[in-house]
Amino acid sequence: MDASEDALIAELVEAGQLTAEQVEEVREIQGRLSSMGLKARTLLSLLQERGAIDQDTYDDLERRRRRASGGEQIAGYRLLDRLGEGAMGAVYKARQLSLDREVAIKVLSPDLAQDDEHVQRFLTEARAVARLNHTNIISGIDVGDSGGVRYLVMEYADGLTVADLLERGGAMDEERVLHVAQQMARALDHAHKANLIHRDVKPANILLTKDGVAKLSDFGLARLELDDADARRMGTPDYISPEQARGDAKVDERTDLYSLGATLFHMLTGRPPYVGPDASSVLAQHLTAAVPSVLEEDPTIDPRTDALVSRLLSKDPAARGRAKELAEEIEEVLKALQAARLSEPMPGAGVVSRAAASKPGASAAAPAPVRRRRRR
Repeated sequence: MDASEDALIAELVEAGQLTAEQVEEVREIQGRLSSMGLKARTLLSLLQERGAIDQDTYDDLERRRRRASGGEQIAGYRLLDRLGEGAMGAVYKARQLSLDREVAIKVLSPDLAQDDEHVQRFLTEARAVARLNHTNIISGIDVGDSGGVRYLVMEYADGLTVADLLERGGAMDEERVLHVAQQMARALDHAHKANLIHRDVKPANILLTKDGVAKLSDFGLARLELDDADARRMGTPDYISPEQARGDAKVDERTDLYSLGATLFHMLTGRPPYVGPDASSVLAQHLTAAVPSVLEEDPTIDPRTDALVSRLLSKDPAARGRAKELAEEIEEVLKALQAARLSEPMPGAGVVSRAAASKPGASAAAPAPVRRRRRR
């Protein structure tokens, strides 16, 4: 029997468990999600989310689909849905059978599982997350080899990455960005105290849960000590620090602060700090170009936020400070922004009625200007 997703759905329709209208509805949803640049979702997962099929039916169908397609099977876990795929392999939503809880499982692609260098990088991430226990870091649960399938089990956090949000709607609200930045500073402070450097902080590696918690993920490039020029240089061009771009022999935790600064610039303006026709031109700008100003892109941004981001993007690591100091500084900026917002008059607060203005000694106060803020 054909166990492709379409065939399984056709079985349900034929058995009267689904209607053609329900199937068409989720196909339209899948298409809209794809057009918005969001992660691919299976039709079965969308049907389950909308209550068209129950959890047991969904799990059974997914198991049949994966078995027929040769999908990975991992002892002790039931793979439920593919969340995404990258250069190293795929990430699945799964259920840990022993504790009956949802987890995320990163599976190293079969080709890379035969390569010692990629296996070592995979194990590096496992060891890195095992050292860390912080609210703002995706935690590691298990690592292993199941029938030749190398896997890393992590905390499952339901939400979207900052990259998803930027692709969907562009620049983000200033205060929201600062809240995310503060949580990332705390996460990096925790990692740095464990002598871990992330080395690939970027929007795609920051997950925002439905509860508003920001979580740093993907420690696949993390290092306690940097062994060679290739390892030192790895990173994402849009957010890479000058010292990583050069392949410096000495790269410390301040490289993460530069990458966070580049990420914040993108979140506030809707674009990375440096753009160019190719990766080489972007790398060159990280090395030599003047530090861009957030205010030049959006004059409504508070100057304190602009100064903070500009300092993080300094070519000189010594000027960037440390993660703990950054978290404290962001707290002060947030307090100032919130105080300013509370002091803004209510709409019409500065308007005096014509009758009141006609009374002796009455004067009409001009309403204070209200800063425009994005609402995302």
